[in-house]
Amino acid sequence: MRTSLVVSGGMIALTGVALFVALDGEAWLALIGGGVAVAVAGFFLEDISNLVEPPLGHRFCPFCSTPVKEGAERCSHCNGLQEWGAQQAAASPQRG
Repeated sequence: MRTSLVVSGGMIALTGVALFVALDGEAWLALIGGGVAVAVAGFFLEDISNLVEPPLGHRFCPFCSTPVKEGAERCSHCNGLQEWGAQQAAASPQRG
């Protein structure tokens, strides 16, 4: 069971119900049906167990999933600030 699909499908279906009631349009029935289909599929699909590990000495960027060296302050691909890198830099003493 993939709980993420069940939750997201439920949210999509509830959004479709709210829009159907608020805007009184039949096109929102497709959103409701799609949400229910995703939620039901979540019950039948197995959970992912073979997660990819980053290379040794690297972590995945939370913004673009590019491997980033441990301790780097920014990602070389998207220039995203790495929270753990910024915390390490703030904890190290400043040289002057």
